[in-house]
Amino acid sequence: MKKMIRLGLVMTIAIVMHVTTSGNAAPKPAEPLRRTHQFRCTDRNTSLYFLVYETDGALEAGQFYVENMQSGQMSVEWAGKNFIKAHMEGNPANVAFLLGRDGNVMVANYATSTRTRVCRASYVYR
Repeated sequence: MKKMIRLGLVMTIAIVMHVTTSGNAAPKPAEPLRRTHQFRCTDRNTSLYFLVYETDGALEAGQFYVENMQSGQMSVEWAGKNFIKAHMEGNPANVAFLLGRDGNVMVANYATSTRTRVCRASYVYR
């Protein structure tokens, strides 16, 4: 009888130790939330496409396409609440695209403080 109690006690301790040690495993780090802002203009006989990457709420980089061919890389930042400022990498001019969540795509010349609307784009955030 004592052997049965001792064996039961040893098995109970082994089970408890297994449960507590397996529960202490380090949790997997959360995957970063990666989303994109996509702007597509198809008016004026030209197809322009802007793709901006966002990770955990911070803008990272962008790509610019003309007629579905990648034409350049962009550095991006927020320009207010509803606009993304996208500057073409390698372009020394103080000019950038302003991509509006409302679909307005403009070219902004920061040297002369002028903005010109390029097109009305469809906007998708996913």
